[in-house]
Amino acid sequence: MLNSKKSLIYIGTIILVFSIVLNTGCIGQAEEVTTDKGTINFGLPPWPGVTVKTQVAKVILEEMGYKVETNQLDAGIVYAEMAEGNIDALLAGWLPATHQEYWNIHQNNLELVHINVPGTWLGLAVPTYVYEAGVTSISDLNGRETEFEGRIVGIEPGAGIMINTGKAIDAYGLTGYTLKTSSTPAMIAEVDASTLNNEWIVFTIWEPHSAFARFDIQKLDDPQKIYGDGDVVYTIVRKGFKEDFPEAYAFFEKFQVTEDTQSEWILEYSDKGRDPAEIAREWVSNNRDLVEEWI
Repeated sequence: MLNSKKSLIYIGTIILVFSIVLNTGCIGQAEEVTTDKGTINFGLPPWPGVTVKTQVAKVILEEMGYKVETNQLDAGIVYAEMAEGNIDALLAGWLPATHQEYWNIHQNNLELVHINVPGTWLGLAVPTYVYEAGVTSISDLNGRETEFEGRIVGIEPGAGIMINTGKAIDAYGLTGYTLKTSSTPAMIAEVDASTLNNEWIVFTIWEPHSAFARFDIQKLDDPQKIYGDGDVVYTIVRKGFKEDFPEAYAFFEKFQVTEDTQSEWILEYSDKGRDPAEIAREWVSNNRDLVEEWI
């Protein structure tokens, strides 16, 4: 009889231990499940600064429980797709000057949430040796067409800075120039080659940008203010985003970085060739206090 009792106790102990292990495993599995708060679709113009900045936001939003997708499209298309409700957010709303035309068309279906970079500059620039030769203003390009081979080197067609450069050509009477479209990396490659060979080049550029750290270049004065007095960069969302993603909207209301921070991101991505997702994860890890303030 005693042995029977011992056997029952032994069996009961095994069952209890097994139950504890099983329940502990279930608890562990439950803790690994991430709440899915929905998918946020970013519009992503092909520019270095917003490429890394969007990856930074992606890392943070995924930690908050959202899924994030990015859609690389030209800026004008991003605005149109947001207005249609197909894209949720853009972190590169350069206003009031650069993206004025896009905003005027689509503003009724969009919302300005917050300034994520508080100061910028856009316009034309030349190497310092060209600047010192007397080309200090956009108006000084007149009569120097031969030295510049009659071209202004730009980026993607349809970009706000390209639209304004077209206006500058008309406003300053630069009839001997054509605006060369390319891409941001291709434009930087041309600046690199020209400066290495001490050749004359005039090109579109903006700040924040690593070009000002990488090259010895100067901004051209714009007395007619074709490019404005400097934009700020907005986070823009489609109408209804706040109701669909209230926590993400609250994050966007606080998300802001300095011009220097975005220039550092551009340097790491464009000049050093690092993966933007890797740059973003590293930056978030190294700036936890700031990230906690945002969320």
